[in-house]
Amino acid sequence: MDTSNTATAEERHEEGPLAGLATTIRQAAAFADQMPREYRARAFDLAFEHLRAGLDTATSPPPTVEPPLAVTPIAAGGLSLLARDIDVEPRALGRVVAIGEDGSVSLIGRVESRANAEMQIQYSAVFAYIKERVFNQLDVPSDELRDLCRSKSCYNQDHFADYFARSDILSPVGDARSRAYRLTKRGVEVGKTLLKKMVEG
Repeated sequence: MDTSNTATAEERHEEGPLAGLATTIRQAAAFADQMPREYRARAFDLAFEHLRAGLDTATSPPPTVEPPLAVTPIAAGGLSLLARDIDVEPRALGRVVAIGEDGSVSLIGRVESRANAEMQIQYSAVFAYIKERVFNQLDVPSDELRDLCRSKSCYNQDHFADYFARSDILSPVGDARSRAYRLTKRGVEVGKTLLKKMVEG
């Protein structure tokens, strides 16, 4: 296709109800490409919606954005991505999980188990799943899991490490000074299932 044909084709694309759509898509894609891989799909959606809103209202030209590393506030974007991952409504998920602006995770929902060992593993699996999906953090420090178990009244100081050692859901990483735990392949599915049950229960 020569230059004149290309120009004519572009003019045709810019007419009618789809006028400006190709440009908007390119701008949204360029914006998303600057983000970490795990945020790109959400970044594109947000950029596209923002740009289209600007075109529809004709109040301002499409903005030139120089975003910080975080595309959306974690509490909104992170929970939205997590809700999509487990196929629940974000509002419903917000009733059992709270994510602070500082990145702290509060697990409000409850598991059905009553045994300390099971509760420790199940709460830890859900917590680690949230950390992995929202923050792309695979390893959860032992201290964070201790605090979680204390808040859920299932912390057993004498057997805390033993419960994890007997589990096939979380694996220890690091040495004794920097002990952390990571979900196994089965643990990812368990964490996901338990979180969905919390939301739907």
